[in-house]
Amino acid sequence: MTPKITVLMAAYNAENFIEKSIKSIVDQTFTDFELLIINDGSSDKTVEIAKKFDDSRIRIIENDKNRGLVYTRNKGLKEALGEYIAILDSDDVAVKNRLELQYNFLLQYPEVVLCGGHAIAVDHDGKQIPSNLFTMPHGQEEVKMQMLFLNTFVNSTVMFRALIVKELGGYRDYAPAEDYELFTRIAEKYPIDNLDTVLVEYRIHHNNTSKLQSDLGDRNVRRIKSNQLTYLNIVSDNAGLADILFSISVWDFNSFKFSDYLYLFRTLKMANIRLCKYPREAFEKKLFQFWANIIITKGAKMNALILLMNRNLFKWSFMSGSQFRKALKLSIKNFGRYKN
Repeated sequence: MTPKITVLMAAYNAENFIEKSIKSIVDQTFTDFELLIINDGSSDKTVEIAKKFDDSRIRIIENDKNRGLVYTRNKGLKEALGEYIAILDSDDVAVKNRLELQYNFLLQYPEVVLCGGHAIAVDHDGKQIPSNLFTMPHGQEEVKMQMLFLNTFVNSTVMFRALIVKELGGYRDYAPAEDYELFTRIAEKYPIDNLDTVLVEYRIHHNNTSKLQSDLGDRNVRRIKSNQLTYLNIVSDNAGLADILFSISVWDFNSFKFSDYLYLFRTLKMANIRLCKYPREAFEKKLFQFWANIIITKGAKMNALILLMNRNLFKWSFMSGSQFRKALKLSIKNFGRYKN
């Protein structure tokens, strides 16, 4: 009989962490799974460590050489036998009931194709990093709206319906943001969500990223932003809208002027009115929340309150008392400087 879940683990030179990652799956409360480990040309003891586990649910497949994440993940999709596929990176650790929680969730909500959850950050030695919790939004509408601006999933927490993701063509050449690109394509056609619970320990260490990967990731996230605008029938190179949208995804609000962000939000608002991609009231409130955050973060001077209440984005029901007080404080503070 085929397993209900395939846990897909891509591994490359993971000897320091893979044993704990594998053990976290072997010890799951949900037992009807296969753990499919794709070794991507490791030159260390990754495979040797994996083979120490005497468990018939573990399958190890080896690439002929180091092929990279996109090739390796797609190979895993082709080889996976499960109805559902759960991702776990070879340096992360799943909580004991992770598979059970997500399997039950997807049974309860058959319309949802992709789900994830929260993650706790840990260091090289597995110690929790204080005040570092990857808290993801939850609720189908909220997750889908935020996906336009941010990656709303921790990759090692996701589980998806295998058949649909295979029909979508799997991963594309957007590494190291290939997961985000896949999630945006799923979100364009199907409901997505997160469980409001911690599913993994996400390891942060010096091998996570490099400057080269970071630069490549930025370029590919810009491509993703352009694709997302295309979904909304917006010409992405018009006024550099993809770059403006990208700046929000990395919380860099200093690259553009207030008028640039206002133009982006107005364009998104009108596109959604035409296409009804998102619930109108909720989406326009989300645009206002980002607008308020930009105004307060950038430190608008004595026109902060005027900007906040721009007629294109503002509704009294959208604004919190905290946002009003912060904008008013900025305006008064800078007015005083101007007067002096």
